Amino acid sequence: MGNSKISKDFSSTKFTDSGLSTKSSYIADKLTDNAAFPSPKPTIADLKAAIVLYNLALGKVEYGTKEDTVNKNNLRAALVALLKELADYVQTTSGGDEALILSTGFDVNKKPSTVGELDKPENLTAKPGSNKGTIMLTCDVVDYANFYEFEYRELSPAGNAIWIQKTSTKRKLQIDGLTSGKQYEFRVAGAGSYPTRVWSEIVTSFVL
Repeated sequence: MGNSKISKDFSSTKFTDSGLSTKSSYIADKLTDNAAFPSPKPTIADLKAAIVLYNLALGKVEYGTKEDTVNKNNLRAALVALLKELADYVQTTSGGDEALILSTGFDVNKKPSTVGELDKPENLTAKPGSNKGTIMLTCDVVDYANFYEFEYRELSPAGNAIWIQKTSTKRKLQIDGLTSGKQYEFRVAGAGSYPTRVWSEIVTSFVL
């Protein structure tokens, strides 16, 4: 048993019309007499018949009529539907075993890579914003960050003020509502699914 998932993407962005014909024929060949998949549903004969009809329609399109194009599109949709049904059979029969799935000519979806702790953000800057009482924060891009967590607090002698957090999908953020004439501390962390945050160096700035 495995956890691989068969790809059922047969869209025109992945397969051109001729590419779909080639892929379908490859699947038909790989499933023929494949001992691991003794009873394909739909049958290989059904698949081959759909490929023949699609190829005939495809051959008429280049110098054909609009009706020929519509017919080709309809037969492509029918072939894709059949391939998806066959993919379900392969998925169930294979038990998610990647090698078995690939033996049929189908593709498997890429497994999402696990991203752990993100890098420490570099070059955090704090500059006066467009309005009074605002600060614009910017840092370098953090690889694999889905969003950024910016934090700020008023600078205090004891250094025990509570951090206030703002999030942004971009590596820059304007902080509003700050007190003019006060000095603040700022930091940022790249964020994703991993729970740990690696904070940047703290920068300080007076607010105008």
